[in-house]
Amino acid sequence: MKKILLILGAVLLLAVIFLYNFGSLDVYLLNRMNNSRLPEEYKGYQDIDTSKSISFGHHEIKLMWESFDPIQHFINSDGEVIVVTSEIPKDRDQKEIEDDGAVGSTRFYKDYHFYKLDKNGNIKDHYTYKSTRDNWCELLYGDFIVNYNKKYYKTWIKNGDTIRKPMVVQNEDLKWSREEQMNMYHTIVEDAEEYLRNSKGGSEEQITYYMHGRWYQLSTNTKLSDGIYYPKANPGYHNSLFGKDSFESERKELDPNRFPNIMPVYFQRRELVKSTSSASGGSISSTSKSWKGDLYCQLLIKGDTLKFKEKMSFDERFTTEKFYQTKGENIRQLKAELEKKYLPYFYFADRNLNFQLFTTSQNKLYIIKPIK
Repeated sequence: MKKILLILGAVLLLAVIFLYNFGSLDVYLLNRMNNSRLPEEYKGYQDIDTSKSISFGHHEIKLMWESFDPIQHFINSDGEVIVVTSEIPKDRDQKEIEDDGAVGSTRFYKDYHFYKLDKNGNIKDHYTYKSTRDNWCELLYGDFIVNYNKKYYKTWIKNGDTIRKPMVVQNEDLKWSREEQMNMYHTIVEDAEEYLRNSKGGSEEQITYYMHGRWYQLSTNTKLSDGIYYPKANPGYHNSLFGKDSFESERKELDPNRFPNIMPVYFQRRELVKSTSSASGGSISSTSKSWKGDLYCQLLIKGDTLKFKEKMSFDERFTTEKFYQTKGENIRQLKAELEKKYLPYFYFADRNLNFQLFTTSQNKLYIIKPIK
């Protein structure tokens, strides 16, 4: 009898070990043990993921834009903020829309909305560009909207004009000599304010550039340079007032405590979950646990404090293990590392503007204004 009990006990122990390691018993037990209650001082924090405006002191914050692509924003030469959003069209042939992007990830049919804000954050102008497979390439270059495929540009950013203006086309018939092409290319590299090289296949290229107050496009069919090509200007895909590394996977250049007026003050664990990542090539799949919860933060603006919370998840993997182990007010000690690793929020202010920009997602943009 004693031997039978020992065998049953061993089997039970093995079953518990198996369930703990492979059957999510550990997750069940840790969730049962997670009985911490939110301290009273944090119960009044507002969920930032809302379309309603939130008032705090003499200010209010409101979600102004949501976008299919990451929202772009920059300041033009007149000190006006330009915001660019995108959406999948609702007023065009829906069969074309559904088929678009079905193979691969490229979507050509999109509506791009350009907004111009005055110094008080009010929309003073709006322009919509309807992208198609035939015309999908309007890029942002400083005060210009440029389409190198169709050889035109627009000056809406500067003066509200949406009329297409033709570029000066050079060597379109490719009859220039190699020496003429090389001389022109060197002039562009040295003197052009903006330029972009676009390969046409083989040795053929198009160089779109801005020089002496005009836009040009040079066609070439000769090897222009060796090595890696670095454009003089950003071709308008990642304009962000939050910094050039905003939401990028490589964040080595992010400054510690880059938002000194924002402080994470508490992390409330809600649920522990276990996930399995499938492996390819015969490799072993891996499992990991994550704490899902709410990150409580404070944003200080001119004596007023926005107390908000947002959803956050911390994984137990090596590079994020310290966040996984952290709970409650201990999150405050990891402010700089949290901002670098998780990018939980972004904030922009300028002394020439009477409003601020804020976000917790690259596809959303909030405006903070004084309450009148």
